[in-house]
Amino acid sequence: MRNIHAAEERQPAKSPIHRRGRGWGSPQKTFSQSDESTRIDQPLHLHDKQVVVIIESEGAVFDIHRYWHEMAYLPSFIGCFGGNVDPSIVGEVWRTVALETSLRGEHPIVILLAALRVLNTLFPSMQRAVIIKTLEKYSLSEKTLEDLFNMNEKHPAEMLIIDWFSMAEGLIQEIGRVPHFSTAEEFLHSAKYIAPRSTVLVYSHLAELSAMRMWQNAGLGECFYRIAGRERGKPGEYLRAALSAGFERSSMVAIGSSATMFRASQLAGIRFYPITPGLEEDAWKILAEHWFPAYLRGEAWKIDMNAEPFYEQICQEFNVLQTSKTIASRLHLISSKFEE
Repeated sequence: MRNIHAAEERQPAKSPIHRRGRGWGSPQKTFSQSDESTRIDQPLHLHDKQVVVIIESEGAVFDIHRYWHEMAYLPSFIGCFGGNVDPSIVGEVWRTVALETSLRGEHPIVILLAALRVLNTLFPSMQRAVIIKTLEKYSLSEKTLEDLFNMNEKHPAEMLIIDWFSMAEGLIQEIGRVPHFSTAEEFLHSAKYIAPRSTVLVYSHLAELSAMRMWQNAGLGECFYRIAGRERGKPGEYLRAALSAGFERSSMVAIGSSATMFRASQLAGIRFYPITPGLEEDAWKILAEHWFPAYLRGEAWKIDMNAEPFYEQICQEFNVLQTSKTIASRLHLISSKFEE
């Protein structure tokens, strides 16, 4: 396993990657003619195709969004910003914004700003309005969360944001290991069998060492050739780096669950396979058993990915008023703002 990134020079044609990783570490099995004839989805020419698979770690492989938001960011949001509002309503606001809109997979600060706007639409508060203005100041500038933490003088609103983030980070540490999707693991272990000349790259929104540790702890440390963390830039920058390193656009496939990865793939002109939130296990199963073999044959267009729910979610631009209305209807809240 090597901790290198896409900006490095392209690997040689006979890279050791073809001999590494659980599930493909031993010499390749030689099939008889009868064996091959029984595998109609994997004809011999599939093994000759070179393909680069770029996988988004969080959300697609690891169920990190559901765990971290439900068990860390959501309770911290209730504690710091709920005020006198029913905690179940405050929690539903965070859950809806973080997991059910196109903001899924975005930085927690981006979700915090959106969730506060929705909550303040439902239950106006001067204190939350000040916090919203503070967050907007950071979202409209080049300042980062690190800049917020490093400020010598912090206003009460900034202190509350820091408290929220610190509380969430503490809860994340208590959560420990995040589970991964079993069918994702099955695909990762079978990819080299289906396409021995495939190269698996991993992109993570976490720090590189944290991402590496997560994959190793899950027993997936030998299932990829390269892993890149947030130090390597945003998904779009990473995909462009892969292209500039010599990988051919036509041989690349991106697999992800976020709108960010989808947009990056579109801009780079790279084929994208969606992992639909809530249907992750099924999405990986379709990928491994049907879509990937068909893609290697040049027939991916024939396969129904059942991806309509994914595109419906990520292609709908986030709207504060519409999200507020959805939550109000779901929880039977009455507000003149939502009356037709």
